[in-house]
Amino acid sequence: MFLYNEDIEEEKLVISIPSKVQYDFTFLNNTTEMMKKVEQSQYKKILFSCMEKNINFDKMGAAYLYNMLVFFAKTRSIFIDKPLYQIFHNKVSHSGGEQFDKIDIKKVSRSDIQQCYSIKNDKYVNQIVQILVDFISENNLVLERAREFLITTVGEIFSNAFGHSNEEKVFFMYDIGRYNHKFYLVINITDYGKTIIHNVQSYHEKNFNNKLNSCECIRWAIKEGNTTRLGSGGYGLPTLIDYVCNVAGELLIFSGDSIYALKGTVENILNSKGDFYGTSISMKIPLFDTSKAIMYDEESKRIVSIDLDKI
Repeated sequence: MFLYNEDIEEEKLVISIPSKVQYDFTFLNNTTEMMKKVEQSQYKKILFSCMEKNINFDKMGAAYLYNMLVFFAKTRSIFIDKPLYQIFHNKVSHSGGEQFDKIDIKKVSRSDIQQCYSIKNDKYVNQIVQILVDFISENNLVLERAREFLITTVGEIFSNAFGHSNEEKVFFMYDIGRYNHKFYLVINITDYGKTIIHNVQSYHEKNFNNKLNSCECIRWAIKEGNTTRLGSGGYGLPTLIDYVCNVAGELLIFSGDSIYALKGTVENILNSKGDFYGTSISMKIPLFDTSKAIMYDEESKRIVSIDLDKI
């Protein structure tokens, strides 16, 4: 997807971006390869170029790529050619977490600009989580007890991101799009810092004197009750997975050299093309689904769904 060329004469790495960028699994997986190429490059200068005609970036893809370039700029000298700069200028806007407000479906879905929020501390996390879960609940049939657990779950995802980030900053963005005649809420939460792999491996080496491989680390991290943090219940990812399964959504987690991929009820743990230096969590949640109700089952202590068409 991305092409890499070493310009020996000018001592720089040139990364060519294709004319079409779509925020999906293939794009996200290829960005891990980009991260690894930049990390391993002997050159301080990195040029990002998109010289093709008819450039077509979707707004979340543009924002995700732009955030990566900002991350690279911490350790490298980043140069962007004019066509790519114009894409970022036209499609990406940054705000602080305090500016996140009630979601307006029409405004968001019709806008060509992707709003990306840089959350520099957890002061505004509760506000963001509350607005997100309220929006999901209002546009799907989510019963109150399940709503409470979703608030806790999404809050724990943000807390984990802050706990692992080297920059004490988390990037958050969302969009509302239409795919195959259905509307979806698409969310991304990204921190650049310690990976899930690093944290789980360190925890197991310290406490059990054994080392898990990357995929084993992901498998351990998604099990209910497992956590590397003191005082944390370890229910964030398992509850999120339960919810995504029940609403037939999608969940992608990139961390280190591993991927957790969930689509509906089908899950896979696999190796990525490169390395993601931190953790990127993307989810795709169907909206306006009145065929089922989401509830919390007290007996199993899990989020479940009731098919209303069968009642």
